[in-house]
Amino acid sequence: MRIPTPPRLARTVARPFARPFARPFAEPIAEPVAEPLPRAATAAASPRTNLPAVLAAALLVLGAPAHDARAAHPLVSDDTGTQGAGHWQFEANTDHTRVRDDGVTVRVREYNVTLTRGMTETLDVAVNAPWLQTSASGASTERGAGDATVLAKWRYFDDGNGWTLGLRPEFTLPTGSERKGLGNGRATASLTLLSHVERGAWTWLVNAGATYNDNKAGERKQLWAASTAVLYALGASWTLAADIGVARAAEPGAANEKYGLVGLIYHHGDDVDLDIVWRRTKGDGPAARMLGVGLTLRW
Repeated sequence: MRIPTPPRLARTVARPFARPFARPFAEPIAEPVAEPLPRAATAAASPRTNLPAVLAAALLVLGAPAHDARAAHPLVSDDTGTQGAGHWQFEANTDHTRVRDDGVTVRVREYNVTLTRGMTETLDVAVNAPWLQTSASGASTERGAGDATVLAKWRYFDDGNGWTLGLRPEFTLPTGSERKGLGNGRATASLTLLSHVERGAWTWLVNAGATYNDNKAGERKQLWAASTAVLYALGASWTLAADIGVARAAEPGAANEKYGLVGLIYHHGDDVDLDIVWRRTKGDGPAARMLGVGLTLRW
């Protein structure tokens, strides 16, 4: 994600921020119950496997998600950049998460594509489609489409001196299989406030969002998330990024979920970006570690 100056700024919309890195989780699966967990990556469990909090921990990274459908990969925090009227952006990325605890290894792979259209100089609309694969020691593998997201990003304030503000409303559609644990089963809605400050080679992002997490699993329906990121341009072709955040867990009684990440972005001209990211996420269970790569094309 390049962060030049307005009006096109970063020209990025990507993984949504609200529904925080929480594809929230249900209670651990106990033998021999085969009931799927309510969020996408939890499908790794099977009736033959008693997976503790390690399974939930693996899924924390995916939301970052639900705060993650989204910000431009590799970040969770989003900027106020838009594509500009008539311009398009295509993003493809993959994130691989692994959690180990008490001899159990859980692996989650998420593949995302996002298509963004600039409606005006300050307004973008985008659609995100994920594909998920989850597996765990001694359990069957589940794979399939996750819940799609439709969102917009509107930059409504520009002080003319490097500080801009934006809003990002988004809706998650129940396109993933709830039976397999690949979807929520109901639509959710969220709204995120975006702050974006540029000073020379430095960029500072701050996000704060709220989500209505409609569900049938007994999870909390009112969620919130906050995050901040710093980017530093290492010349014309490279950008270094760091991002941290916290969100209210969807599981009743669970502690807030926290993440931290570092990423590196290579810019091939103005319209092609390649990135790599490492992220660590911690909730009530063991920490989840994620490695991801992404490609962004603009025209």
